[in-house]
Amino acid sequence: MKRGVPVILVLILALSVLGTVTADDNPILWKGTVCDDVQYQKSIEAVAINDGRVYAGCSYRQLVNSSGMIGIYYLGQLVAYSFNGTFLWQNDSGYVVGLYPLSSGKVIVGTIGGFVTFDENGKFLSRNLTINKLYDFQILDNTVYAVDGDFFLENDSVTYVGHLYRGEIINDSVVLNSWIVNFTSLVSRVRVGEGIIYIGAGFPSGYVGPRQFGYVYGVLLNGTLSWTIETGQWVRDMELFGNDVIAGTGNGTFEGYLYRIDPSGNVVWKKELFYTEDIEIGDSRIYVGGMGNGNGVLAAIDPETGNMLWNQTFPFRVKVVKYVDGTLLVGVGKFESRQENGTTIIYTYGSLYALDAKTGNILGAVTDIGYVRSIAVEGNIAIVGTASSNFYAIDIQKLAGKKSSGICGPATFVGLAIIPLLLLRKL
Repeated sequence: MKRGVPVILVLILALSVLGTVTADDNPILWKGTVCDDVQYQKSIEAVAINDGRVYAGCSYRQLVNSSGMIGIYYLGQLVAYSFNGTFLWQNDSGYVVGLYPLSSGKVIVGTIGGFVTFDENGKFLSRNLTINKLYDFQILDNTVYAVDGDFFLENDSVTYVGHLYRGEIINDSVVLNSWIVNFTSLVSRVRVGEGIIYIGAGFPSGYVGPRQFGYVYGVLLNGTLSWTIETGQWVRDMELFGNDVIAGTGNGTFEGYLYRIDPSGNVVWKKELFYTEDIEIGDSRIYVGGMGNGNGVLAAIDPETGNMLWNQTFPFRVKVVKYVDGTLLVGVGKFESRQENGTTIIYTYGSLYALDAKTGNILGAVTDIGYVRSIAVEGNIAIVGTASSNFYAIDIQKLAGKKSSGICGPATFVGLAIIPLLLLRKL
């Protein structure tokens, strides 16, 4: 290999490790794969379950060297399985950020470039592009709310842009035809309350970029900006509690605040917490996962006061949290870089935990399945996407019924050769 020529090399090793429990005790029901032939670091950023089908969206960045310039293509694939683990179809989709299955077997895919619809057989039906990178969307009664954003560097200065779109689903396709609100910041989160649309500005969970900033905006349903709250830190996630919004921020590697804001833009409370990755609401409590000082952290928060009720630490960053009937599913993980034979290799590690939502006690875990990036739940089954080609169907009761780990699944290591430093990189 000639020096100076950027070449992407990917090493994918799958290692099955025998656990200390029997097959009947193993909570892993079946494993699915998507874009396993892609020779780049990849991650399943979105999973969904609907009408007897399971969907998993794989996302990756492909570097292209053209005339000495390095370009980035945001690509991905979507796969559909039956609920019992039978493969149905797979198709190119673009970099997946969210999924909205339809009852007909069709599925709307939010990609970093906009919206795509596939039919029940995985055939492409339609596309509707956004102006910048789509980061988040919410669909309520066929009404679509979506936010995009981007940044531009020129002469050591950075400019941010963002948009809020309101549209609708017409003939199973997203049409962004109602109105657009322009922002002078990168907006990345949208949650719709009664009479108010909450917008969060900042690099969302999974992304970083230049300069700290952060805002929470209140937008009326007619597209009028009503109020603005400056947080000074990236808004990493938001969820509704009643008609208020809970917003978590992040700065550096472990700093962050948690806000409760009402529809009029009043800050009900603001608490110093830790670097937020995901917020979940359940059983009249707020659950916040993220990164503390050297550990992954999950905290239960009293919504009335903002005070911490309990917290649990983990060896890796808490990336995703899902509340299910008194149990918290907690996905953790990390990327680790190593120098091997002059090449930077990136390995992924992670686990899925079940916790008692009232006490924070760990009930069980599935270890060594890779960095857990996404979770969807239907009944007693959780679909868990990882930072690899693999996703898993998990029996929640079996997982929560174990008081200690002792469960080992496939250990996935995904290696990516050295690449140029990106201003926008995955965490």
